[in-house]
Order: sequence, then structure tokens, then C-alpha cells
Amino acid sequence: MSTRSNGHPLGLAGSLLAGLERIMGAAERWLVTDQHGLHGAAVARALSGGAVLGILITNFRQRNLLFGPASVWNKPMQDVALYWPPQLTAPLGSTAFLCFYCLVILLAVGWTLGWRAKITGPLMLVGNVAIIERIPVLGDQGDNILRVGLMLLMLMNVTEVWSLDARRRARLTAIPLTDLESTGDRLRARATNLWRSQPVVPRWLANSVHNLGYLMLGFQLVLIYFSAGMFKTQGPLWQHGTGIYYPLQLQEYRPFPALTDLLVYSGIVVNIATYLTVFAQLIFPVALFLHLVTRRHGLAAPKIFFRAVYLVIIGFHLSIAVVMALPWFALEMIAFDAIFVSTATYLALARWLSARGEGLSYLWFDLTDPLVDRLRGRGRSVQDSSA
Repeated sequence: MSTRSNGHPLGLAGSLLAGLERIMGAAERWLVTDQHGLHGAAVARALSGGAVLGILITNFRQRNLLFGPASVWNKPMQDVALYWPPQLTAPLGSTAFLCFYCLVILLAVGWTLGWRAKITGPLMLVGNVAIIERIPVLGDQGDNILRVGLMLLMLMNVTEVWSLDARRRARLTAIPLTDLESTGDRLRARATNLWRSQPVVPRWLANSVHNLGYLMLGFQLVLIYFSAGMFKTQGPLWQHGTGIYYPLQLQEYRPFPALTDLLVYSGIVVNIATYLTVFAQLIFPVALFLHLVTRRHGLAAPKIFFRAVYLVIIGFHLSIAVVMALPWFALEMIAFDAIFVSTATYLALARWLSARGEGLSYLWFDLTDPLVDRLRGRGRSVQDSSA
């Protein structure tokens, strides 16, 4: 039998095997050689931290009644939910629970700013679950999505850009390990590098873990949207184009009754919004796949199509935040959807904001310079009079 130069048999089987090897090689290079979606991961970190902060701060005044010592009204459900980490808050009194609650808020601030994210992130996640899951009846699917997304973000490099860890990494260089002979010196150097937010594991391993987390988070979001769309298609209300009408009639989802009545006044608007929601959720995986497959060829149509579907999804979340009074759920979903935005888009947005920010900084100085000059003049006059 004749063979190719690479040793594979000629024919269909050899072509398939060669193609499979090329695909596996490309997948391995994508997984190991570099970290992808770093800007999207940074945005997801900041927005998810903002969602945790929003949940904790807006419930701060009712913390004892909802999650703390005064939540005995839910004692039967609490006994069922006594698993770890909710066990952490079970024995706490009012003062201790307040300290724990404030500590989780501070951890969420650190995670949002990208300060010691490898430490503040896991601790914030555990603390958030310990508080929220103390009362299971108060939770919803948004809490589940937040926990799953945060766990996957822990695998990713979320502080490479736009974080305090990135600033520290640029300011403090890593200690090279090649010149160190003793094990103790190497361990101390690794600990110092870790504290300086420098990498301490092989680059290929860090890249692989980050990219796997990136893929799993993307797959989780695709699964959420597609399954939500499929479930909607099975309901007669969504089939008839009235699916969004009835949830908006519930008192809990009517923070602005006049706005809600205005939106559902027209049956055509209700039909369009209902079908557009289902279509966007069902078509999102297809649009994403076509965009990823064809972007190397520079085709504009798949990119435009994906961006249109993505904007519909974001608009859907924003409308949920305002119309249905679910801002933190919407922020969670927008945070994790941020990984689908390309690095080029983020860089262009950063340049645009930088240009606008420079103008705002000039305006700030124009407004504050007269006050600063007056204060300095008063300070000099006081010094002259005392002299």
C-alpha cells in the first residue's frame, strides 16, 4: 500500500486522520500557548463583584432578619440547609454576624478592584454563600448562576489588566529562581513572587487552567440561553407571543407601574418583545459558533449577526433590571456575558473613554483650580501674618 510522506495511508481514512491531527494540534496550541479573553475576564470580575456588593449593601439594614440571628422564622428550612458554608453563620450572634457581613463586603470590594484577587475571590465566594444560603427560600436561579460563574472565574486570570494586582505586578519584578540552589530559598522566592502577584506556576499550566475556565464559563452561558429558549418554546404563552405580559402583572415585578403599563399597552410591542427574546436565546449559540468559525476569514456578516444578537441579549438584561426590579441578576448575567466581547473592542472602548476622560479631567481642573488657588492664598496670608 502506498503511503504519504507523513506515514498516513492514502485515501479517505488518511485524510480524516491528518485533518484530526491538525485540529488537535491547533486546539493544543490555543489551550497552552496563550491566555485568551483577559480583558473580558477583568470586566467579568469587576461587574460580578459589583453584583455581590449590590446584594449585600441593599440588604444591609435587614441583614439580621433575612440572614442573621433574627431569621428564626425560617427555622425548619435552616435545619435542612445546615451544610457548609452556611454553617459558618449559624452560631453567630448579632455583633459577630455584623462583623462577618462587613468582612464579606470588604472582600467583594477587593475582588471588584482586583486587589489580591486569588485570596479575596475565594473568600468572598465562601462568605457570600454562607450568608445568602442561610435562608434557602430567599434565593433564586440568579444566585446559582453567580456562584457557578464565580467558581469558574477563580480558574481564570482576572487581574492581568485593569486591576490593582496588575499595577503591583508592573511595579514589583519577579525574583528569578534559576540562581537559587536551596529548596528553602526557592520556596521563599515563590512566596514573595506570589505576594507580588507574579506567576509561580509554569506558564503552560497557568494558560491551560485559564483557558479551560474560559471555555467552561462560555459553555455554561450558552447552555443557559439555549435551554431557556427551548423551555419557552414549549409554553403556549410564549408560542402565542404573550409570554412577557403575565410576569409583568405580578406586583413584585412592577417597581414602576406606569412604565410597565406603557410597555404592555400595545399588543404588537408585547408580541415583538416576546418572540425577539425567544429568538435571541435560541440563536445565540449558532451566532456565536458562526462568528468564531468565520472570523479568521474576515467575513463581516457573521460578526454583525452575532453583535446584533448579543446586543439583544444585553438589552433584555437591562430591561429586566429596570422594568422587573432585578438589577443584580441582570448585572450578574451582563458580567459573565462580557467574556464574549473581543479584546479589540475593549481596547477601542478604553481609548474612547481615555479621550473623553482627558476632557473631563481638564474640566475638573478648570472648576477646582480657583478654589485651590484661593485656599493657597489664604494659607500664605495666615503664614505672613503669623510671621
